[in-house]
Amino acid sequence: MQFVLFFSDKQVREQLFAHVDGTRGLLLVTGVRHGPAMRSPEAREPFATLEFLHGRVLTQVLVADEGTADGMWRDPLGDLGDRLYPESRDDAYAVTSGYLLLEDGRPRKVVRKHGLPASDLWFLEDALSQLTSRVPAPDPARKPGTKRPERAPRSPRRPASTGASEASGPPPADEGWRRRAGGEGSRAPGGSRRVRPERAAASEPSRPWDDASGQDTRETHAADSEATPPRGTRAPLRMPARKDAWAVLGLARDMSLDEARKAFRALIAGYHPDKVAHLAPEFQELAERRTREILEAWEEVEGELKSGT
Repeated sequence: MQFVLFFSDKQVREQLFAHVDGTRGLLLVTGVRHGPAMRSPEAREPFATLEFLHGRVLTQVLVADEGTADGMWRDPLGDLGDRLYPESRDDAYAVTSGYLLLEDGRPRKVVRKHGLPASDLWFLEDALSQLTSRVPAPDPARKPGTKRPERAPRSPRRPASTGASEASGPPPADEGWRRRAGGEGSRAPGGSRRVRPERAAASEPSRPWDDASGQDTRETHAADSEATPPRGTRAPLRMPARKDAWAVLGLARDMSLDEARKAFRALIAGYHPDKVAHLAPEFQELAERRTREILEAWEEVEGELKSGT
């Protein structure tokens, strides 16, 4: 049996606790990410296979985080971890980041997430087999990370011969023939080396900054390789409109300093690092930006209230 709870539901915490307290037998609780383009959580792996193979033994509760602003600051799994492990912060955090297995409402084991559905399925079945005989143990030979016997190395292939290497050989012994033919290596009067024009064009290394006409285009290529446009071509930056400090804090302008200070402390406490330590990094970064915004707004509001008193 499977149940899906969503962060955006205001009653998600109460519903999660009700499942934990009311489910008899084995219960799996874990968090998943969910978006509009994704399949429903119960149809994804490893949950679909667990339901197909062990649905009569195991109940699953999948808590889906849609990443919306409505459910951004709800943390039902964190609340459950604090409730089950009030004395251990590490165990409480493991509840939010892994697969929690309970039996008759009591936590029995937390299985770490490995990221790949096949790996997670193997370790979940291994943990379940230790809790009940109705789930067979998975094949040890298929355990993720088990090193397979390596194949015998193949003999290296011979490199393919090129026409240039086959044609290369010792220079002609008759040096006089080369001079008579006027070929490469012949010398002009005065001892200077004379090279045929077509040979010179072929022997001189090509330069990337020369175009077909032989013109030097290094400045053009240098400009093309710039990651950013030259100075003077960038569009002027638009500064964002400054937010009203009172609106940021949600305070009324007729509040007293003590009332405003009390409301400010209650607001900033919700973004304390200890409150968001178990959330994803992007939510922690968002909380940090929000904290700076609140502090800047409070500095302005406090200054206005003190100057008015």
